[in-house]
Amino acid sequence: MKSTDKTKNTFAITTPLYYVNDLPHVGSAYTTMAADALARFERLRGKSVLLVTGTDEHGQKIQRTAESLGRSPQAHCDSVVPAFEALWEQLDIQYDRFIRTTSRRHEYIVKEFFQRVWNSGDIYLNQQQGWYCVSCEEFKDERELLPGNRCSVHTSKEVEWRDEENYFFRLSRYQDQLLALYAERPDFIAPESRRNEVLSFVNSGLQDFSISRVNLEWGLPMPVDPSHSIYVWFDALLGYVTALLDPDSDPMLENALSKWWPVDLHLIGKDILRFHAVYWPAMLMSANLPVPGSCLRTRVFDQRRQKNGENGG
Repeated sequence: MKSTDKTKNTFAITTPLYYVNDLPHVGSAYTTMAADALARFERLRGKSVLLVTGTDEHGQKIQRTAESLGRSPQAHCDSVVPAFEALWEQLDIQYDRFIRTTSRRHEYIVKEFFQRVWNSGDIYLNQQQGWYCVSCEEFKDERELLPGNRCSVHTSKEVEWRDEENYFFRLSRYQDQLLALYAERPDFIAPESRRNEVLSFVNSGLQDFSISRVNLEWGLPMPVDPSHSIYVWFDALLGYVTALLDPDSDPMLENALSKWWPVDLHLIGKDILRFHAVYWPAMLMSANLPVPGSCLRTRVFDQRRQKNGENGG
């Protein structure tokens, strides 16, 4: 599937897809205002601009938050999303698309993308053991943990030991291709300190990562095995693609990628750097799709992590 010729006068930019475990905060506003300013600048330059924002709504953290409040996960998401929309209106954010990962259209896109990666032979079933941070939605190496088995990002949270069967993505297969990408496009990740962080991580050796969870109701069922739910990052990152669909177009990858892909610029916080700069391009390579930023780059803004994380896309 070929992407649009990026010599066309278009510019697509995204904020992270914000996690709805709680209300938006200053970090959410900061990144979104930065994206809005860049989008306005590109419009002034005469470009056709698409500014994407939205919410990441699946995962165990959402499920547990909803349970603690006596709500269903869907009811919880439906109660929080309007706060993001209201804040963007109050700040006069001129976004073009707002994607929710609980939308039915998104589910179609995720399943089609999953099938492409499955057909490439990059998904397999294996046993997973390790320390898991629910707030990060990520397994952690012991070297990343603080005393008391606490997460280095969510310092007040203890990680949980997991021993379960998961489906994995063959990230290790793409180590050389990722290093080649970073070498060919030095500005793919910015600032330089974060680029160096990614290079160090990839050069240390990539491990395959799990893309499913068992006994998790709040997530998209895996097409090849409905007893598993698709892991939040494999789901959420595709929100960037779903958001590109025109409102009246059928939810198919071909339609989503026909005009705006590859996205020119992802604005993200430093805590989700690895997912966007390593996992995401490898997933796209597996699906035989162009990686974001054919001329520009994934831009990383350092910002203090607040009580809410920024997940997804």
